[in-house]
Amino acid sequence: MMITRSKKNKSTLTTNAQTSSTFDVLPLDLVIEILGRLPLKSIARFLLVSKLWATIISSRDFIKSFPLGSCSSQPRFLIAFNGRYGKERYFENEDWYFFSSSFLSRSSCPLPNHVYRAHYVNGLLCTGYGQEQFIVNPTTGKSIALPRVRTRRKVAISFFGYDSVSDQYKVLCMTEALHGPNSGGPSSQHQVFTLGDKKKSWRMVECSIPHCPWSSSVCIDGFIYYLAETGNSVSQHSVMRFDSRSEKFHRITGVPTETVLSKEDQNSYVVIINYQGKVAIPTQTPAYKFDVWVMDQDAEEHKWLKKLTFSVEPWKRLFNFIYIQIQGITLMGEFILAPYRYSPNDAYVVLYNHYTGNLRKIKVKGNAGCSFTRYPGGIFFSDYIESVRFL
Repeated sequence: MMITRSKKNKSTLTTNAQTSSTFDVLPLDLVIEILGRLPLKSIARFLLVSKLWATIISSRDFIKSFPLGSCSSQPRFLIAFNGRYGKERYFENEDWYFFSSSFLSRSSCPLPNHVYRAHYVNGLLCTGYGQEQFIVNPTTGKSIALPRVRTRRKVAISFFGYDSVSDQYKVLCMTEALHGPNSGGPSSQHQVFTLGDKKKSWRMVECSIPHCPWSSSVCIDGFIYYLAETGNSVSQHSVMRFDSRSEKFHRITGVPTETVLSKEDQNSYVVIINYQGKVAIPTQTPAYKFDVWVMDQDAEEHKWLKKLTFSVEPWKRLFNFIYIQIQGITLMGEFILAPYRYSPNDAYVVLYNHYTGNLRKIKVKGNAGCSFTRYPGGIFFSDYIESVRFL
């Protein structure tokens, strides 16, 4: 038996002397360095070489370090659409197609066509509706279904978080039983599912802050941020934070009145984004004009700054729908703009660079015979990196 050690991280690799090769006697950190710079297709084939190689590729160290290299490890812009073939109008399941600069039209396992919200963090996507939740890896095109959320309540909202210290992904699900206007607001239950947990079950967590979520979420440094109506009568509008490590809830601050839309507004669902590591709320007022409010997290008291205002009205002919939403911002400073709805054969995204004032439209074309559905329109991510989880 031969044992080699790496001086860098003291990792150990044990091999059989009769079957060892030059590859086997390399330090483990160097093996991970070599494999981490290879294309994903090569990594998938190497799983079949031997049990040793499969063990290395499936190890926690390799999964966390992949991909390596100045180009492959840079976050990419990713678009996801659900599509259908033929003339049938409704399907129980539909394929989701993912498009980025690194791969095109890689479909995941079929997902329910009533996907409501999707949240991305560290290479994985959590999507679904109500009690049905799925974890999707767009790079590998694979997905897993989580156990159904145990509740009799009809309203269920889920968010997704990742803690880099413990290397744990967690899904936060909030189920609400809505009462009458004089009952003191919603009665909520909060449950958490940890990916990789051997029990494979949802756990109840306590929350002493009455609140009702009304936005998307964003995960920054292990914290899940989202907007909610708070207070016993849910009359306040606040930023909520869930610590994915300690599993504690905190009310951070209120939100600018300019970002609060009435319940009657058909577009009252608000998107929050990660703007240079800070929570930001983009608003559209009026059509084709946007304000971006950024929360100053450095101050003792959190304050909101109207970071910038811009208009894309000169390019309004590029859009097929008057209501447009900011879905995120790329590392190059380009805001991701997309309409609330699409025509079945007109899937696109518009990128506006607020530094240069330039705008470009990217059309997405599926496989032959495939048309994209009108709702939910699409899913957009500005900081996607490839992952070998669930390879």
